[in-house]
Amino acid sequence: MSAYSNGSGPRSNAYSENRFTNWSEYRPWWLEIQAVFKRFDGKIAKRPAFPKIIELKTLDGFIRPCSAREVEGQLMSCPGEFLKGLRAVFILSGTAKQLKSWGKATSYCGHYWRDCVFLHAYPFGRSDLNWLRRFYLRDVLMHEIGHHVDSHNVTREARERFADQFASKHG
Repeated sequence: MSAYSNGSGPRSNAYSENRFTNWSEYRPWWLEIQAVFKRFDGKIAKRPAFPKIIELKTLDGFIRPCSAREVEGQLMSCPGEFLKGLRAVFILSGTAKQLKSWGKATSYCGHYWRDCVFLHAYPFGRSDLNWLRRFYLRDVLMHEIGHHVDSHNVTREARERFADQFASKHG
């Protein structure tokens, strides 16, 4: 291809007609999960008897919604079959991009991925701390454990419905 052409070479992806193929979706919560998982994957057992709880230092502007000790207490109250195969629970630190994005269309409190639960940090000063702790332990954590327990739902809607019902029943 000539150095004087306007193109950057052949395009062979789904967005070939679009010149802005280098744009990526803005997902700061997902990026933090991927980075933390990559950092700790080799350090946590593949099939532990009890999940490892990893508490990361919060970034300025965030608060830790619950402590590792509180998460452990909530997990201890769960029947053992709910935790079978759960590798870890991460209490994340937050990122500057998350802080800028909080409250917009896509803010997340928790995720479940690769047999791990990820609890996101919460922006400082936006909620009552006692309410926030209970919400994270009873609703968010138990919702994500519901995803871990769920092995039969195929659609996203069915998985979310199951996880919500699981948290209502067991949280």
